[in-house]
Amino acid sequence: MRSLTYKGITWHDDPNPTAATYETLQKKYDFHELDIADCLSEHERPKIEEYPDYLFIVFHIPYRQKRTGRIIKEELNVFIGDNYIITLHKGKIDVLDKLWAELKESTTERKNTLGQGTGYFLYLLMYRLFNGVFPLVDTIHKQVRSTEAHLFETSADGSVLRDIMRLKRNTISIRSILLPQRSVIATLEHKSRKFVSEDLALYFDDVLDDIERQWSLLDTAKEMIDVLQDTHESWISHRTNNIVRVLTIFSVTMLPLTLITGLYGMNVPLPFANSPIAFSAIVSVMMLLLIGMMIYFIVRKWI
Repeated sequence: MRSLTYKGITWHDDPNPTAATYETLQKKYDFHELDIADCLSEHERPKIEEYPDYLFIVFHIPYRQKRTGRIIKEELNVFIGDNYIITLHKGKIDVLDKLWAELKESTTERKNTLGQGTGYFLYLLMYRLFNGVFPLVDTIHKQVRSTEAHLFETSADGSVLRDIMRLKRNTISIRSILLPQRSVIATLEHKSRKFVSEDLALYFDDVLDDIERQWSLLDTAKEMIDVLQDTHESWISHRTNNIVRVLTIFSVTMLPLTLITGLYGMNVPLPFANSPIAFSAIVSVMMLLLIGMMIYFIVRKWI
């Protein structure tokens, strides 16, 4: 666990806490055993628990896996008291690492953050974490526009469908992560006055506004993705119908020709079978049938 202190206020951060770490924190700060159990659980829903001496908050932060491009979540457990704030998470969170580096290198930054109390520091932490979701939302919108251009400028192949389904999955993932955060932020904004003063409520309202804007942008992206999926299905259906129409016309035009060749291919006497011009006559009749049927299809606008 790494720690930074400024005028009696300490920020503890641990990117890979162990059971021993939680036990030490529980003994030092007298945290409730249920909160420790929540930290140790594999998946815990976002929530806020208020106690006389501290707040326990669980956040989910969305981020993109570099290898797969999928949107997944990182759980962040936060304990906040009058003179301390503790952040615990499994794995690196770039926003926390960047903030840590800034505070470690600059006394002025520590004064402007930790020096204004744990409530303000919690706001700053949450602002940076959720403001970092905007690049993910912007990326989804860019991918939607790129997929739209690919869909209408080229043939609707399987890669387009994969792109659409990937976008849909990522949009649903971010929405499912952001949805419960809204109630947590609203609780911090309107309650918990011991650690979040009335003046700070406006700051937390700013964080909530960011989440609401992200939600609105994702709503738009979701609608666009649904339209793209419907358009892709319509395009596939249209292309399939065209293919079936061509094959049907080919089959229908070949049917009478096959009938004639089949008749004159039998080993039985037929009219004009022994005529020297029989072959030329049969071919001519077949060509006239073919041309006549093609003209008919064109007049009926079937081709």
